[in-house]
Amino acid sequence: MKGFDMSGSNIAVVGIGAIGGSIAADLLDLGRHDVQLCTRTPFTALEVRHPAGESRVEATVVTEPSNARPVDWVLLATKAHQSAGATPWFEQLCGLNTVVVVLQNGVDHEERIAPLLPNGMKVLPVIVQVPAEKHAAGKIEQMHSGTLIVPERKTGHDFAALFEGARTNINVSDDFTTQAWWKLLNNAALGGVCALVLRKNAIAADPEIRSLILELMGEVLAVGRAEGAKLPDDAPEKALRMVLGAAPGHWSSITADRRAGRKLEWQARNAVVGARGRKHGIATPLNDVITTLLRAADDGLA
Repeated sequence: MKGFDMSGSNIAVVGIGAIGGSIAADLLDLGRHDVQLCTRTPFTALEVRHPAGESRVEATVVTEPSNARPVDWVLLATKAHQSAGATPWFEQLCGLNTVVVVLQNGVDHEERIAPLLPNGMKVLPVIVQVPAEKHAAGKIEQMHSGTLIVPERKTGHDFAALFEGARTNINVSDDFTTQAWWKLLNNAALGGVCALVLRKNAIAADPEIRSLILELMGEVLAVGRAEGAKLPDDAPEKALRMVLGAAPGHWSSITADRRAGRKLEWQARNAVVGARGRKHGIATPLNDVITTLLRAADDGLA
């Protein structure tokens, strides 16, 4: 992989949904990177409304993997359950020194993606905190400023350098495990409940729903600690309070997917809690129920 310089890097973003589109527009606005937008649905220009204004950028949109060019960086921004479908893109985009950056939910980024790549290829997991919604192909609204968290390693610092001067904040963390489980608290509990009842985050203000969510988070907390996450006792209260303070009117991505009749990301957000819990002998009965119901709701969706 090339070292970072002001002349930029060759980048491909696979999956131009809310996250991929927001990040791609930010990189394109810098004007120094060559960015390919890899997507199934063609569009002429990427339009993103964000807190700093509005970006409308024309870029190379690639709808067939065979037409893609090898790059330094592949930013995978599909949903976690769509990862295997990105294999043809990896085959075309990846060279010996390509880094695959995983902009997905969950705590198992590397073990999910590494089997899809040639042996030894570098994978960089990323925790995504970018509240955004896709309204149509190439048209995205980003509600608040975005943050991406990467682990403390060389590829993490190199990735951060790509965004020098960008809107998106890049945090390099020396405790990525803890950060990943912090996010999973809300993804598994609040996101799971909202997806089942088809309500926005504000539903957690209901006392009974709030109690259920906090109990669910308690299970995630126990499993996360067993996995090495340094989560305080009041992590569930803090995590829930943060979301309700920042985005009470926001549809979680899994809820938006269910409303739109799309497949759901329950494996990376919910099933992983039970699976990791069983590994440590920790019971997660509430999360197991949520997982079962989401799987049932997912059956038959396109």
